Amino acid sequence: MILLYITVLLFIVASLYSILSIHKDMPKYITVTKILMGIILLLLLVIGYLTPVYIAGVYKIHLFLFFYLIILFLTILTLYMGVSQWNSDYRSLSAILIPLTTIVAITSLFFANSPRFMVIDPNNSIMVIHIVLALLGEVLFFVAFASSVLYIIVSWQLQKKSSMKFINRFPSLTVLSKLTKFSLSRSLFFFTAGIIIGIIMLFEVYGNISFGSPKEILMYTAWTIIFILWLVSRSHITSNYYLSIMTIVSFLILMIVFTASNVVITSGFHSFR
Repeated sequence: MILLYITVLLFIVASLYSILSIHKDMPKYITVTKILMGIILLLLLVIGYLTPVYIAGVYKIHLFLFFYLIILFLTILTLYMGVSQWNSDYRSLSAILIPLTTIVAITSLFFANSPRFMVIDPNNSIMVIHIVLALLGEVLFFVAFASSVLYIIVSWQLQKKSSMKFINRFPSLTVLSKLTKFSLSRSLFFFTAGIIIGIIMLFEVYGNISFGSPKEILMYTAWTIIFILWLVSRSHITSNYYLSIMTIVSFLILMIVFTASNVVITSGFHSFR
């Protein structure tokens, strides 16, 4: 628990530095942000190593691990952006991604000692692949949400004719729209792969392709929404501004429902009991 509190505290500090890097054009702020995120990643890996998973002959995935994996993937993704093709826009992207990840990290504290868990038989390891792929899809949808938020912010600043010095610290609208579309397509890919693996697992283990559980219905609904957003982004039937609004609204609704479902639903397939 102490390591978790330290990690959350570092997330808060990293969030402050990432936001300061936007308001103050000083390289040291973004350098400190990257160093803090590197330390956070190491702490997260230690927390993961110390968290018991294989208990009494079965894998017990506790509710906290749902949040932990999302935080871990987002941290890795944020660090990756600092060395990838998005490096030139890392300052502004981190200023939205890190604070949002911090919110998830703070939320995870409320479930750190939750006794609820999902049981996975050691012979059913394909289930782990299904979970990881589905979570990667969610994380990339999170990135699409973040880039959409930045797109709206930059659009509003341009409409108000704010200081160009401030606006120039953000990526261009073209870059943000490309990132949203890039993230949506990758999110769809991993979500689809996760669902296919899940169906294969169900058929091999239970001889069925679906139990019609609330969590399954929610996952198919999420896939449908992401697929529609991807189609809209490819077809150009609406502007990038409205695509961003659609992405933001869709993500917020799905995030609330997904989180609530993991907390509220305590029975049935694919739930934390």
